[in-house]
Amino acid sequence: MSKKLITAIILIYCSIFVASSIYVMIPVQPLLAEQFDVSLQLAALSSTMFVFPYAFGLVFFGLLADRFSLRKLLLAGMASLSIITYLLSFSNSIYLLLFLRSVQGVLAASFAPVTFAYCFQNFNGSFRALVIAMINTGFLFAGVFGQIVSAFFADWISYPFVFVAFFCFYLSCFIGLFFTLNPSITGSREQDRRIFPMIFSCISDRHLQKVYGITFFLLLTIMLFYGSFEMYVFTTWREFPYSIQLLRLISLIGIVPAFFSSKLMNRFGAESVLRFQLMVMVIGFSPAFFSINVTTIMIASLLMIASTSLTIPMVVLLVGRLASQFKSTALALYSFVLLMGATVGSMLAPAIGFPVVLVLIPIVFLVLTFFSSLLLDDNQ
Repeated sequence: MSKKLITAIILIYCSIFVASSIYVMIPVQPLLAEQFDVSLQLAALSSTMFVFPYAFGLVFFGLLADRFSLRKLLLAGMASLSIITYLLSFSNSIYLLLFLRSVQGVLAASFAPVTFAYCFQNFNGSFRALVIAMINTGFLFAGVFGQIVSAFFADWISYPFVFVAFFCFYLSCFIGLFFTLNPSITGSREQDRRIFPMIFSCISDRHLQKVYGITFFLLLTIMLFYGSFEMYVFTTWREFPYSIQLLRLISLIGIVPAFFSSKLMNRFGAESVLRFQLMVMVIGFSPAFFSINVTTIMIASLLMIASTSLTIPMVVLLVGRLASQFKSTALALYSFVLLMGATVGSMLAPAIGFPVVLVLIPIVFLVLTFFSSLLLDDNQ
């Protein structure tokens, strides 16, 4: 097995556990509320206080990736993430936990932009495209996997052990990266003065505006759905007949379409695949729109992941294609918008009732389908 292949496998492995930190607090929010005797709304900030700093950190580390050694940035980021994650297990107040989660969010953001830059610097051709696609799939897989692992350790031992477990995962990531990453060339500082004009150019592009508008709601939907459902079961639907873990496990089947993204894109085009997958989201939530039961919730959860598994790579492709001049800046803004949506979703989850969520999501995605149709017309 070549060193490049081993490095790629390690990066994909890391992507799953780093992105899992976005979602690990969703299953344990009711436990936090009981442990610290606080409201569910305050406990829900344990997700928001990670995602918001994470979103800004993506842009920050994206800029650093152009100036410093990628290997050193990845190793320093993973080592720091390991330490702060271990310290989280000793949190003795909700406010200390929220503070450390915000620091954890900033440090976790050191992985994605630096890793993509490393892939462009060290991998070539179709292998590079495959690795980037699999890393993105790892990020999506983490949306459900992180909740499963978190709930498992919280139920088996206690919620602080979730952080101990992830400390071990991040330590293994650091070891893997240490032995496989190649030395990286330090980037140039010549473009530092141009960063704000580049950001403005991307924001003011009307085609990118439509793509960013769609991007905002992708992770928002996942955070809103699972966060509000967790609280709905905890407060209202106590007789839910199956474990929420089973719901998450079944939903993992939804990542399968991601493995066929390149073939579907080559045959139908990114715009058409995007529009169809947005409609899949509408179709998935339609039964729950009329009746809330185990079957309709299972369908909604499964098709939500299936839809997102293809919309995300299509959006990434469209951003790269539409940003003819400043691709790296446009992709950094894409990551920022994606995570800002996740932040808003985590904030809305405790404030909006689950039945209302089931009505809002299909309506929003009908509007997004219309947006994608305009995008398709513009590019024909």
